Amino acid sequence: MNRRTLLLSGVAVVSLAAAGLLRFRDERLPDPINEQSLPTVPAPGPTAEPVEVVYCAGWDAATRAPVLPMSEAVARAQDAAGGQYAAVLLVGGVARAVVEVCWTAHHAEVWHVDSAGRRYRGVAYRRWPDGRVRLFEVRGWRYEGKDTPEFAGERPTVRTRVHRTATAEIENFEVSAELPDGSTFQTSREDWPEPVRPPDDVAVPQVGGWPALAGLTGPVTTRSGPDEVPATFPWRPPQPLRPHHIEKTVTDGARFRTREGRVLTVKRSPAGTIRLPSGKLLVGDPHWFDAESKPLAETVPPGEYPVEVFGLTENGTELTTAACRVTVTDAPVTSWHLALRDGDHELDLGDGEYFGNPVDTATLALVDQTGATAYDDAAITAVSAGEARHHRLSDARTDLIIVPGWSDGAFPVWLGRTAHGAIGCFVLDFHTPELATAEPA
Repeated sequence: MNRRTLLLSGVAVVSLAAAGLLRFRDERLPDPINEQSLPTVPAPGPTAEPVEVVYCAGWDAATRAPVLPMSEAVARAQDAAGGQYAAVLLVGGVARAVVEVCWTAHHAEVWHVDSAGRRYRGVAYRRWPDGRVRLFEVRGWRYEGKDTPEFAGERPTVRTRVHRTATAEIENFEVSAELPDGSTFQTSREDWPEPVRPPDDVAVPQVGGWPALAGLTGPVTTRSGPDEVPATFPWRPPQPLRPHHIEKTVTDGARFRTREGRVLTVKRSPAGTIRLPSGKLLVGDPHWFDAESKPLAETVPPGEYPVEVFGLTENGTELTTAACRVTVTDAPVTSWHLALRDGDHELDLGDGEYFGNPVDTATLALVDQTGATAYDDAAITAVSAGEARHHRLSDARTDLIIVPGWSDGAFPVWLGRTAHGAIGCFVLDFHTPELATAEPA
């Protein structure tokens, strides 16, 4: 089951496709789909003309020019250290492409620039542990006129995402497009949707090798620049979703203030313990568990672990559930990571995306993998009645803990690690809307 999702205004929008396949998309689209009507943003043709490279912090969309130049030596040092840098590629003194690189984020993107100085087609790559860069995504914008601002509109005109397995094999190409009537088209296909696919699987380019990847094969010269790293950059590399004040969310008595001035208080409710005889925790909608359900990839020693539910209150009135925590050790958590399931890998995630655990009854549950089929639907429905913060079913070996939430969707689990890298806890994040922009009071 695919549980990749993109946050839109802090809320995951979900549609369920046929045959048990879960897809996360902007909206549900009518069938049949006419793929011939898709708008296109074709790649520019290659050129063997001379190329001048300007290393810098990035491209300024307002002035349509490179900003904060740096020397090639600084760019090479940034590349080796995994830091940010950019390269503007000029042909005949005119910008033809902008390359943005940040290897700590596994990211490089080649932007093609139109005659008006606007980036209109981005070809993004991910750096894999085997030392290869692989095509991740292509986004294109069609501008109505020369005065249309760069990246006009909420979304690209067309976007193609390459989904890969953990071993980098291509699973499919996911295509989404904004149609002339304002509707959104989305489909998955096995072949590349354009006549020519960008370079797909290449060795990590050297700093001076970016022109060739952009289709500029002529002789290369480099403009000199200052031997210092710019203090700021006009762009940031993409990164998957990160937890929002998760430590405070699982702290009894912690207070948050919303943008509207409301003060919310976290209230802890003990939920007993959960037995994990296999050490493999399964999280999801309790009505969806079956023999094929995948547990979290990280396992803990078989045993019994305390569970707590954290709700929000306002002026003493209980509102909704914010999180649920399974504590593995009492050692302090020093870092947080997205908990993955078998087959998930973070290189398949775009900016702000996460692998969410799907919910279709506004309820999350947790159980050992061996108990995935131990509890029938009628028993789950019966025990879930009422307004309690949590409900419990148990058999001879396992416990099913059911935690009512506030909405359907897909919700992440955060893995807290100790200073020594051990698993300290699992936190089920309900992405409560009240906390989306709230800050600790």
